[in-house]
Amino acid sequence: MSAGGGKRLCAVTGPGGFVGGHLMPVLSARGWQILPMGRAAADFSDPEALAACLARHGVTDIVHLAAESNPAGGDARAFYETNAFLTERLLQAAATAGLPGRFLLVSATSVYGDSGPAPQREDDPKQPPNHYGASKLLAEVFAGWYRDRLDVTIARPSNCMGAGQNPRYLVPKLVRAFAERAPEIAMGDTAIARDFVDIRDAADILARALEAPARSLDAINVSSGRATAIAEILETLTAITGHAPEIRRDDRFIRKGDMRFQACDSARARRLGHVPRHDLEDTLSWMLAAAPAALEPVEMRLP
Repeated sequence: MSAGGGKRLCAVTGPGGFVGGHLMPVLSARGWQILPMGRAAADFSDPEALAACLARHGVTDIVHLAAESNPAGGDARAFYETNAFLTERLLQAAATAGLPGRFLLVSATSVYGDSGPAPQREDDPKQPPNHYGASKLLAEVFAGWYRDRLDVTIARPSNCMGAGQNPRYLVPKLVRAFAERAPEIAMGDTAIARDFVDIRDAADILARALEAPARSLDAINVSSGRATAIAEILETLTAITGHAPEIRRDDRFIRKGDMRFQACDSARARRLGHVPRHDLEDTLSWMLAAAPAALEPVEMRLP
């Protein structure tokens, strides 16, 4: 990846996370130089120090992945500090440093809230159902303040899944239970449906969004374009493994603020040349192949 005869250096925040771990190799394969930018490498509390860090390394582009999705003790303030106010400091730093390329802010489709039967488009109304979605939407508002100084694109991933995902999330928990051939799984409402996207497809969309022509893309969904019910995931896992555990409903796993149905339009990703390569069966088979052999019992909650 080059522009103006020079190499592009992309700083990636949250490099140790699930998305970062899959995105950085994709960017490297496409010719990008990568600067992993975790908390040990930069002081995210100080915009001036951040700006100096960006300038010192010659950063041309930023993918901002660092986020809080499960704060310790359930403290909602942590959502806003990390997802919104840390983002605002990074935006300020990028503007001060004169970032010449794109600032790709990775938000989430939870900013929309529940969808109707039609997949949600990027310009649809935003009605986040919980603090996580609200904090992401606030980060998007902050990004809007900097559009006169930065080439900002907002990427909104839906529910990413794949090998290496944190086992506290629902799909890897289910995969682990099937890999262990658990006789019974206690769950909440299996009729809940989300837009699940393979992390490998998500990484491809993010890379294409980063490389889109300057100031051509204000926002993009990183999604499969369809809603998949939890029941369908269970049926697919049964078909792959030949194992059919008893599914016992437990309403303790149903959380206030959970979205019941979401599908997100993927037309903008397709216009960038993205072609989905991994269906549900392929993704779950990949996760099963990577599943550990022996694991402790886990609760079955949606993220």
